[in-house]
Amino acid sequence: MGIPTQTHRDMDLRYDARVAGAMNRVLEAERSAQSTIADCEQQTLESLEHARQQRRSILERAHGRIMALHARAARALEQRTAQVREQHGEAPDPAAAQGADRAHLQAAVERLVERLTRVAEEDL
Repeated sequence: MGIPTQTHRDMDLRYDARVAGAMNRVLEAERSAQSTIADCEQQTLESLEHARQQRRSILERAHGRIMALHARAARALEQRTAQVREQHGEAPDPAAAQGADRAHLQAAVERLVERLTRVAEEDL
C-alpha cells in the first residue's frame, strides 16, 4: 500500500505545483495590467493638462485679438464720425461726440465680444 499512496502524493504535489505556477502567472499578469493601467492614467492626466494649457493659450490669443479689434474699431468709428460731421458742416464737439460715440461703441464692442467668446467656448 505504501507505493500507491506515495504515487498519489507525488501526483498531488505535481498538481499543486502546476496550480501554484498558474496562479503566479495570473498574479504577474494582473500586476502587469495594473502597471499598464497606471501608465495610461498618467498619460491621460498629462494629455489633459496639455489640452488645458492649449485652451488657456487660445483664449489669451483670442482676448488679445478682441482687444486689438476693439481699438481698431474705436479709431475707425472716431474717424468716420469726424468725416460725417465734417460733411454735414457740423463743428466737431469733441466732448459731446466722444461721449455718445463711446457709449455706442462700448455697446457694439460688448456684443461683439459676447459673440466671439461664445463661439470660442463652444469650439473648446
